[in-house]
Amino acid sequence: MNNRSGITRRLLSASLLASVMLAGCNMTPKPLTPISANDPEMKALDADRAKYREKKVALIEKALNLSSSEHDGFWREYYAYEAELKKIYDERYSIIRDYAANYDNMNDDIADNLARRSLKIRDDRNDLFRKYYERIKKATSATIAGQFLQIENELNLLSDLKISTETPILPRDVNPASVMKK
Repeated sequence: MNNRSGITRRLLSASLLASVMLAGCNMTPKPLTPISANDPEMKALDADRAKYREKKVALIEKALNLSSSEHDGFWREYYAYEAELKKIYDERYSIIRDYAANYDNMNDDIADNLARRSLKIRDDRNDLFRKYYERIKKATSATIAGQFLQIENELNLLSDLKISTETPILPRDVNPASVMKK
């Protein structure tokens, strides 16, 4: 197995497990590798996402302990949130895929494209959190909206950590992990 396919496998694995996810510039760089609707990796990702969403809904239901008057309003907003979040995570998957595909031939243009897209999805995710905090607060209460935000934040941190630990740093003479061992 060559280095690129091993990296692709690890990154896609991390993305599948974690998905359970442009400062100063208004233009977002385009994906480097188009993804077709029939892409087998995308189909597998969608299947894993469905399983994850099922578990996530059960976790949220238990954690929030919604009253009957809050229930419908919360879930109406939550499912709209999930639909928008999926678009952000589709872009995240595209970035991971492009990173893996270009790992062995990385250059400044590709690195800049990936970095700008990564920064933009972080901004987009935070904007989405703000938007749905307000919408859920209006539909339920500030307490429920705050609890929702806390749950989402923890799940996103876990997702980011999982992907980060499985993403190889581009080859250089310095290994940042060696600093942590001292």
